[in-house]
Amino acid sequence: MRLIPAVLILAVLSCGAQILSRSYWLMLMDDGRTWCGYSEEAEFKSEADKLKPTETARITYSPDRLLELTYQVEPESGDWIVIDKYTPSGDEILLRRASLLTQSNLQVIQDTTIRQGKAEPFRIVNITTLDGKKAETSDIDFPSVPVRTNLSSTPFVALAAEMRSRSLATLCKK
Repeated sequence: MRLIPAVLILAVLSCGAQILSRSYWLMLMDDGRTWCGYSEEAEFKSEADKLKPTETARITYSPDRLLELTYQVEPESGDWIVIDKYTPSGDEILLRRASLLTQSNLQVIQDTTIRQGKAEPFRIVNITTLDGKKAETSDIDFPSVPVRTNLSSTPFVALAAEMRSRSLATLCKK
């Protein structure tokens, strides 16, 4: 009988941890200089469906720190999509990059670690076709998407931090 209260407490604590995290969704507007942020995913999705932004981000915070940043770039041509997932961990940032290359029909997953503002070379983790079949290639022309080595200096993180500090539902800034 003692196990039941402990399990219930653990369940309540883990639910509480999820409630304490907060995400913000951001997109670069057509002018290429203005970022707009949303605290509600549904509002973000509604606007993104209309505007078709080429750059978007989702930033998740715990009460005291940035937990995760997902940054996506897609050119208007639709030839490729790069999705970077940054996860701060102690003194370093782990970066997993997914490059979806539509013309080559490839998905390439790469990892790197950022330490003291410098990214190590990417390591290829997996290469598949876009429909998930194993693939191999030695000659991949990767899109030129820079690694963000200082997350707090990016305009979208600064915008999310301001939204968070002021408890705003929506905010746009150049």
